[in-house]
Amino acid sequence: MLSIYQEKKLSILIVDDDLRMRESLRELMTMYNMATTLAEDGLQALEYLKREFFDLVLLDIEMPKVNGLQVMREIHTHYPETHIIVLSGNATFENARKVLRMGAEDFLSKPYDPAELLKLLNHLVEQKNNQVQDSESKQQTVVFSGVEKTLMELEEIIRTEDLNLTNKIINSSPAVAFLWRNVSSWPVQFVSRNVIDLLGYSANEFVTNKVIYRNIIHPEDRARVIDEVVADDKTTRFQHKPYRIITKSGVVKWVDDCSSIVRNAQRIITHYQGVIIDVTERELHRQNMLKKQMALEHVAHHDALTGLPNRLLLRDRLQQSIKKAQRIKKHLAVLYIDLDKFKPINDTLGHDAGDEVLIAVAKRLTKSVRAMDTIARIGGDEFIVLMESVTNVQDVKAMAEKLNKSLKEPIHWEMHELFITSSIGISLSPDDADCAEDLMKKADMAMYQSKENGRNTFQFYSA
Repeated sequence: MLSIYQEKKLSILIVDDDLRMRESLRELMTMYNMATTLAEDGLQALEYLKREFFDLVLLDIEMPKVNGLQVMREIHTHYPETHIIVLSGNATFENARKVLRMGAEDFLSKPYDPAELLKLLNHLVEQKNNQVQDSESKQQTVVFSGVEKTLMELEEIIRTEDLNLTNKIINSSPAVAFLWRNVSSWPVQFVSRNVIDLLGYSANEFVTNKVIYRNIIHPEDRARVIDEVVADDKTTRFQHKPYRIITKSGVVKWVDDCSSIVRNAQRIITHYQGVIIDVTERELHRQNMLKKQMALEHVAHHDALTGLPNRLLLRDRLQQSIKKAQRIKKHLAVLYIDLDKFKPINDTLGHDAGDEVLIAVAKRLTKSVRAMDTIARIGGDEFIVLMESVTNVQDVKAMAEKLNKSLKEPIHWEMHELFITSSIGISLSPDDADCAEDLMKKADMAMYQSKENGRNTFQFYSA
């Protein structure tokens, strides 16, 4: 997945006359610690460019006052080190060719694909960070080669029964060497002096059992670490997954723990020996990147306004549901919902009112369906309800009636009382189709039949 943004932030100027597009782009950039500035038109963009340097401009083409092409010419002439990515709703071949000839990095059509945009940003960040990353890679190699060397040194010393483990290599290493006895409390028989730098406890506090190592393992990780030791007791060496320890001052740190087993002549385990190293920065960074990846995946698979699954995620769930229905020999239903009287609300009261209606519809649908069902917004005022494990048609009819009734209730926005109804088309699997695209297509056809029948009703697909 994308590895951007952990090193150097890009300074990005977002230029678009659509407020929601600006905010959407800023939200995505902020998620990855990008520094953003917003301009509502080309004229304002040029003012910002005069005052500060930007690594990248995300630029719309069709804007009032000064259009995107004029902005591109100014950037090409006066700010040649600034990159440009064009996002335009007018995604014609001619427009794309024109802006690419003028030096744009790429041309993306609206609505943009977040993953595609972030892939382009990743490339720009990598260009800026190659030198830094090479340096850090070399440093990390030195640290981990030191860990392996320390473990080898420790094993050789234990093997020759030379327990005078004051070797300079061990105590000057970033890794802390331990020797535990194989009893329930894991008493420490030896620990290198540099343990105080990592944990705040002295070696003497461990050796005299004033501190029990297993007791300083974070309570949420302790059982798992113990289980990993038990699970690996037939091997010679084992590597724990990173776990947390609590230092003497109460600070929580993450460590890597690479250990091996010491057996006596009867092959009975007498000790565990190993090294631990502080990997807090690496682990926190990994977790942060995982959160960002999850957030990116959520953006790519969910509707920004309502938070519902989008068409992409719906198609995946529908395909999985079809397979499940075939396996358990039950039906599934696709309810294609289109709002009646929605356009007049947008036209007379504006998009804010329309957005409020769509959010209210999403909440009502969520309250009306079963926990196992999926609700998706697939565009505009169109929604899909996917009903799984359907045993009879009457259950689908009851659901359609429930949805119509719920959406018919007035929606309060500011001083207005807004009214909508819904037309619902229904297709069934396997009766009507056994693939996702055909099911949605036939539910759509049934929805139009419902509108022709007077709206505020539902209609099953019929060939």
